[in-house]
Amino acid sequence: MSLVLADLAKSWGGFCAVDAVSLTVPKGGLVGIIGPNGAGKSTLFSLVSGFLAPDAGSVTLDGADITRLAAHERARRGMVRTFQVPREFAHLTVRENLMAAVPGQSGETLRGLFLRPAMVRVEEQAAAARVADTIAFLRLDPVADTPAGKLSGGQKKLLELGRALMTDPALILLDEPFAGVNPVLVEALSAHIRALNARGIGFLIIEHDLPALTRLVGDIHVMDRGRVIASGPPAAVLADAAVREAYLGGSA
Repeated sequence: MSLVLADLAKSWGGFCAVDAVSLTVPKGGLVGIIGPNGAGKSTLFSLVSGFLAPDAGSVTLDGADITRLAAHERARRGMVRTFQVPREFAHLTVRENLMAAVPGQSGETLRGLFLRPAMVRVEEQAAAARVADTIAFLRLDPVADTPAGKLSGGQKKLLELGRALMTDPALILLDEPFAGVNPVLVEALSAHIRALNARGIGFLIIEHDLPALTRLVGDIHVMDRGRVIASGPPAAVLADAAVREAYLGGSA
């Protein structure tokens, strides 16, 4: 599933948070976004995922203009996002959090619950099997029945990824997946992302951990003051003088 952003813009009063941003995530791509705090990265993610409406520009998913679609409608089309601060249900277990993320369950409606109990049971069994597979894939078995509020920061990031996977996405937007995560779990998360990408799932990733991100992605876009100032392979982008000035603090 390809993603094309064309001249996206968003302002509040006289402040331009996103200024005519254009970029592409090819089908099955693994792409990163970096930039200093306040560069507009999170605002851009909110525009792409449907949590904010742009002032100008367009978002195209697999050739279809989705600029005016709500976030849940974009998710139905196969594009989902995670958040820098995980939004788990703290009182539910890891397993229950994943079950809650399965979309379109007949048991969620009174009509389905009372008129189609057999279908509800079949769907619940299929969802439980998917949850078990996801727990095993993410190696969350030891905490599968632990309340999510008691997880470590890294485990919560794994759960956040797992909740996204339960929607059967083709493209995942990851907002700082490595923030607050210890190095061992950073490598584990990276390995899971690579494995999912090998299955054909695309990723657009905002991240401040440059070493981890540059080992992971094929291309990087650098934002500064709402604009994309450089794009390309990580080594070339990080050698760019404008990037070093804006993001790395000068040429040294």
